[in-house]
Parts: sequence; C-alpha cells; structure tokens
Amino acid sequence: MLVDSHAHIHFEDYKDDLPVLFKNAHDNGIEWIICVGTDELDSHRALDFVSDELVAKQAGGVKLSATIGLHPHEAHRGQAALEAVAFLLKVGNPVAIGECGLDYYRNLSSKDDQLTALEFQIKLALEHNLPLVFHVRDAWDDFFAVVRKYPELRGVIHSFTGGPSEVEQAAQYNLSFGLNGIMTFTKDEQQLEAAKLIPADRLLLETDCPYLTPAPLRGKRNEPANVALVARFLAELRGEEYVALVEQTSKNAVELFKETE
Repeated sequence: MLVDSHAHIHFEDYKDDLPVLFKNAHDNGIEWIICVGTDELDSHRALDFVSDELVAKQAGGVKLSATIGLHPHEAHRGQAALEAVAFLLKVGNPVAIGECGLDYYRNLSSKDDQLTALEFQIKLALEHNLPLVFHVRDAWDDFFAVVRKYPELRGVIHSFTGGPSEVEQAAQYNLSFGLNGIMTFTKDEQQLEAAKLIPADRLLLETDCPYLTPAPLRGKRNEPANVALVARFLAELRGEEYVALVEQTSKNAVELFKETE
C-alpha cells in the first residue's frame, strides 16, 4: 500500500469532489491518508472529517486518520489555543500531535511564542505516548536544541528540505523524514543529496495537499493520489525498486503512527 502521511483533504478545497479524490487515490494504490491539523479549529475539523460516516463511505476503503496541533504560524495565539488543542484528545483519537514546530522564514509568530508552543506540544505528545509531526523552516539550530532536551520523543520532520547535515543530526534522534512533491522540482542539489542519504527505515511519503503539487502536474491542485509520483521519483533518485520503497515507507508509517494495516 501507499500512505500519504501528511494531507489536508479536510480543507474546503475538496468538499465538492471527495468521491473523485478517493477514486483517484484508490486507483493509484493509496490506502491510508493522514489529515493533519494546523490549529485547534482545523484539528477539530480533521477529527470530525475522519470519523464522518459519509466521508468513510466515499473513501471506499481508503483509511483515514487525523492529527491535532498548532502550527508555528499560529503560535502567537498563545496558551488558550494550546489548551484547546490538548482538549481535543478527549474528542477524538488523533494518531499524532502536530503540525507543530518552528518557522523562522515567515516569522508569522515570534520566536518565543513558537518555542513555547513547540515545547508544550512535545510534552503533550510524550504524556499521551503519541508521535509528533514537525514543521521546520530556517530554524534547525533551535529545533535541534529543543529536541535534544526530549530524547524520548518520536516523530517526523514533515516536508523535509534540509541538507546532508540536517539528515545526520536528525538521525541521532527518533525522527523520520517526510518527503513530498518538492523533491520533484527542487533545484537545490543539497536537498536531493539529503534525500538519497535518508535511511530507508526513516523515510515517509506525503503530499501536503492541496500544496506542493509534484512534477509533471505543477500548477494543478495537489491530492493524495500524487504521492505515487513522489514515490516513483524517489525510487529513481535513490536507486531503489519502486515496490520496495513503497513497502518500506508504508511500514515506516504504520510503525510511527502505531496503526495496523
């Protein structure tokens, strides 16, 4: 099976054509989609979406799960938003905490707010024995400084665009690497080299849809079916058999998110 380990199909972008989206996913071998929450309201929507009986019927056997978290862009909303995310653990059964992390590229929240939100969510994940979904952009030093304080955490660096040095550092911890359509169009040779160096048992596939549509479909809305394009690109880049890469990355997702196939 193929797993889209980071998607946002609970967004309004998809409300009118879910049956087509799920058919495309099924036709391309996608059997599991993880819907990632970005704030307390969006996380609640993700939980509701994956437990909706009509959605499940439309999914036609494609498995759906959700995560809950506060994105670093939303960290300025403070403790109330974080507590609201934590409350959602009583509402549904998320498979991870996040999308959380640090984004110093856009800095839509202050560094202090981002660090506070990150540590809150790490502690929340540890308290409930859940993995984390990390967003890290232009903030590697601070990110690893925080991770170093919590050696027992486990998670995935979603939309990983670091270089070989970041692969080496992250590999020292219980961290996996989520790769998506960026790899199919990046001009950064260091990113491509890093993708080759990721240990096979730490690699996850994702789309981050509706964003980051892979080549050759650039300009179109992204969807889970396109994780197959990411898989084919990475198999060629890494010199691996497509089927072997699919099997390994799916196994990795199952093990990280503690779900059965």
